[in-house]
Amino acid sequence: MTDFIPPFPIRHQKTLGALDTLKYARRDLLSIWTEDSFNRQFMSIKIINRSIFIANHPDIVRHVFLTNHANYEKKSPLMRKALEPLLGDGLFISDGDTWQKHRSLETPLFSAEQVAKYSEVMIKATEERVRSWANFKQGEIIQVLPEMGQLTAEIICRTLFGNQLGAGQAAQVVQSFAEYQAAIEQMDVNTFFGLPSWIPGLGRGRAAKAAKAAKAIHDIVDKVIAEGIKSDNKDTLLGQFLRIQDKKEAQAALTKKQIRNELIVLFMAGHETTANTLAWAWYLISQCPDVERRLHQEIDTVLASGSPTFADFSKLSYTRAVLEETMRLYPPVPILSREASDDDIIRKRHIPAGSIMLVVPWLLHRHKAYWDKPDHFIPERFLDDAPVKPDKFIYIPFSVGPRVCVAKFFGLVETTLCLAILAKHFRLQVPEGHQVTHECRLTLRPKDNLPMRITSR
Repeated sequence: MTDFIPPFPIRHQKTLGALDTLKYARRDLLSIWTEDSFNRQFMSIKIINRSIFIANHPDIVRHVFLTNHANYEKKSPLMRKALEPLLGDGLFISDGDTWQKHRSLETPLFSAEQVAKYSEVMIKATEERVRSWANFKQGEIIQVLPEMGQLTAEIICRTLFGNQLGAGQAAQVVQSFAEYQAAIEQMDVNTFFGLPSWIPGLGRGRAAKAAKAAKAIHDIVDKVIAEGIKSDNKDTLLGQFLRIQDKKEAQAALTKKQIRNELIVLFMAGHETTANTLAWAWYLISQCPDVERRLHQEIDTVLASGSPTFADFSKLSYTRAVLEETMRLYPPVPILSREASDDDIIRKRHIPAGSIMLVVPWLLHRHKAYWDKPDHFIPERFLDDAPVKPDKFIYIPFSVGPRVCVAKFFGLVETTLCLAILAKHFRLQVPEGHQVTHECRLTLRPKDNLPMRITSR
């Protein structure tokens, strides 16, 4: 096991007041926590007129996300206001009958059989990236986060749209997503805390930028859907959505607008969070020679015959453990927020309707009561022969319960195959003197694009 402790943000020695919490939250959502937060089971704070509770124990997480999930089905006002202009009634932020209908339609699209088909796209796109990386000079510095972003965008674009989304339109979608996130990153802190409207929040300029970026994405996807209706491509997710629409049962159909929303949700979920995980994994591997050595041994053995296949995924157990440990230390979405629809009681504490309930992977994944050496990078804890298995209500990089990520298996297969194929051919190292830090708004990613030196193996 390694002794490497990757960097993490400041942990305060005493609980912050309301104004200090707000100040730190606007800058970095992970810097509001105290050292004691990683020991506590249930916490609460009231800022202005917003009651906020933090579920930090597996039994409470189970209650919120499973036992009484109907009361905590709504995403928080923060999430809804931030993403509704882009996603509409998409699966990520919808609730009630709309969510139930869309979820039941989409779940079969990500079965193991379907993911096996999608894996061909994953492998092909990653092998193309191998050929691209071969053009770099030995020791040249590359920007790892954008590289991983381009790879995951290529994979999700081909999976969703096949060849119907050309390189130019794909690049425009990626750029528009970046512009949208840049515009919304801080706009919803006021909404989250229920602050009065006179406190400065998102100005008209930022709102206009977000609306412009959302429209650009909508226009492109609408055009691709129109083209998809004319074609007969059944292997893409777009093709499968259109087949659902063609069903005679009206209740089973999605409108074109709903199809657009769901495709955008899947692009968002399958692009940035996956790229972030791969980028963090490269950094962590580079700091741990023993992990890198064991990773290479597995990859060289499993992929010795040449081009990998879906069947190799189950054999890459250590590669997957590296990625699962990466998501423990750097969960793609580090804070999950819900709004209580009705009053509730948890641990004899009254939860008023309208309260915000936070389930925080950042805290749960590093909690001192649930993990041995919680801040250390130890992939072995996720191997099948590990003496202690992580509780499914403590380790939640894909959430848990009815709203667990519908594409969880897709993401695990994608990151595992991508990392294995690239690491078979290349090593990446952090340049001397460069300090790796994080950036957290809606997602958790390495700051400054993670520059690293590339060398061939």
